[in-house]
Amino acid sequence: MRENTKLVFIDNDNRDFWASGNHGSSISFLGEKLLVSWSHKHARDGQSSAIYASSADPVDYAWRPLAKIADNGEGGAVSKYPATNPVFHCDAGKMRLFWQMTSDGTQASAQLRMRAGNMSDAFDSIHSVGWTTPVDGDPLTTSVSGDDFLNAAAALYPNAWPLLNGAFEPKKSFEKAPSFSSEKGHNLAAPDVDAAAIDAMIDALFARIREFDNTYLKDVKQQLLENRPALGPILDRLRRFSDILRFFDALHAHMRRNTLIVFLYMVYDTYNMVVMRLTVFNMFSPDRYERGWQTRSQPQKIRLENGADRLLLPVHSDVVNLSVVLYSDDDGANWHYAETPILGRGTVEPSIVQRPSGKLTAFLRTKAPDLYLDRIAVSDSCDYGITWSPAVPILNASIKSRDSGISALSLKHSRFDPSLGPFVVVYTPDEDCRNLHLCVGFFGTTAGGGNRPLAWLEPVCLEQADNDCRISDPSVTEGDDGTLYVSCSYRVSNGDGVCEKICVIQYDGLRG
Repeated sequence: MRENTKLVFIDNDNRDFWASGNHGSSISFLGEKLLVSWSHKHARDGQSSAIYASSADPVDYAWRPLAKIADNGEGGAVSKYPATNPVFHCDAGKMRLFWQMTSDGTQASAQLRMRAGNMSDAFDSIHSVGWTTPVDGDPLTTSVSGDDFLNAAAALYPNAWPLLNGAFEPKKSFEKAPSFSSEKGHNLAAPDVDAAAIDAMIDALFARIREFDNTYLKDVKQQLLENRPALGPILDRLRRFSDILRFFDALHAHMRRNTLIVFLYMVYDTYNMVVMRLTVFNMFSPDRYERGWQTRSQPQKIRLENGADRLLLPVHSDVVNLSVVLYSDDDGANWHYAETPILGRGTVEPSIVQRPSGKLTAFLRTKAPDLYLDRIAVSDSCDYGITWSPAVPILNASIKSRDSGISALSLKHSRFDPSLGPFVVVYTPDEDCRNLHLCVGFFGTTAGGGNRPLAWLEPVCLEQADNDCRISDPSVTEGDDGTLYVSCSYRVSNGDGVCEKICVIQYDGLRG
């Protein structure tokens, strides 16, 4: 066990329950009780699932009996309709649970669901919540104006990392992007992008373009052919898209390196836009924009400049690896799309924190880590979540990510001066997900420096799993005394084979 840490498993003696997979946990405080929810697979194929939760007092970690709080209909046993990735928002006695549920077993059909309930101030367990919506929830509907959102995504692509106005200029991209410190206590203007990193970016682009043909695009074309046979001639042409890559080998000896890199990104972006139009933004679908989105990170309530509150729900699409923030200005009654997505090439699962100035920063998982120098990506919003800057990698080389989940949190009760904007990022830096790290950063005061981070502290290892184990998908919350609590999936091997448990890691190293 690491210093200042304590690890406990939820309902560890329930062998039948833990024999299957459990993942996508979310942790929060309700009064003095910790509430943890997660997705439980009923079978090893993961084709059916339900959302479970349990609560405990962190003094003794006596977990209350497990409760199923959401499922995909018929007791959670409907084949191919998994319910996953629950997140909570609780305020003034109102509880809202958000998750995603597919309609045909594919992520392109994922639909956001919401279940509302009421609870007393003296929250004891999830069993005491008075739910006002059914166990399979209500669809979460959002409003968007015509093609504005899709067109905004297309317009932003040429300025997303590592391109700027259609040119491969990493240093200039960083001059226009948030400047995060690459050394503890210092801010630098540009990252170290060497030849090896550029070669890795090119290889990653090749892999992503091929992946579109072999997976997403193939599935989408088959689905559209079944529903819209008249589209056959158009879809036949898409089968030839990946042949563009053959030109790369033929032309690379005769073209400048920057020109070739820009050419590859243009191909990649074209694929993204095609898949967007045919899936998440399906132009033939009557419920356009309503499908394909998934939850992962906690909703956030932020304070606007006029003193009003705004509720933010970050979501993402695993189909096109795109993120967006939904927002509500009437306490969750109506939801709207942000005017721009959080655009990046393979950036998902945004986790949002608010700085002392009111500016927002989203930390994102990178599904194509080589494109982001093996680091977590960030995006900023200066208008309270309405528009977002293109995602760029953090300059701090210690905050690494090899396509694994992250969680960020603004600190309110730690030993640090809150006016400095302290925050934490919890992440797994290694590809095998055997180490769980925490790093503290400071945004600084609102005066000077553009409110950029002043420093990062040395990363702390919260947990190191054994060689045959894996720890992933953290969710973090803070107690009133500054203690941090992190829930995550812990994959272990036992007599029943490989299974996933949900654990909570308590960290006391930031208390005053």
